[in-house]
Amino acid sequence: MNGNAQKLIKYMDGASKRFVIPVYQRNYDWKMEHCKQLYDDLVKVIRQNRKSHFFGSIVSVQSESGTMEEFLIIDGQQRLTTVSLLLLAVHHLL
Repeated sequence: MNGNAQKLIKYMDGASKRFVIPVYQRNYDWKMEHCKQLYDDLVKVIRQNRKSHFFGSIVSVQSESGTMEEFLIIDGQQRLTTVSLLLLAVHHLL
């Protein structure tokens, strides 16, 4: 198994990517305090004019599925889902 560091936006970028949560993973269960902590961390990054923020690890297995790149999410589902929801909310505000 090979691991590599990658910026989250680069990892998520692309219309031909699909992120799959296996059935054996627990359901999304972050509460408001978890989401608020992530949001507060991101606000702090902006206010401190930092170039990046460590979101934690996301472990996935990539497989090709026709025209789609599929990523089976092994670890990091809660963070990935929360960031996706946050980006969607920002998109709708703009």
